[in-house]
Amino acid sequence: MTKTPYAGDYNMTKTPYEIRLDLLNFAQSQLTGQYYADLERAREIFDQAERETVISRLGYPTKSDILLLAEDLKSFVDNK
Repeated sequence: MTKTPYAGDYNMTKTPYEIRLDLLNFAQSQLTGQYYADLERAREIFDQAERETVISRLGYPTKSDILLLAEDLKSFVDNK
């Protein structure tokens, strides 16, 4: 019997380091995605003064923001 190669044929376990890295990458992706979505919505504001005010208040995600979300995600996964 010949096995066809697919993802299940490989060892799919990850080290704790790889899991934490995945959580960091996911957190960064979520926060930057939200930032750019908010920026696009702000650019659609008709009134220029209001648009500039909203855009100036947007903050690109910081390292602290990313770490905080990643820690929240890890805590959620650990407790479920």
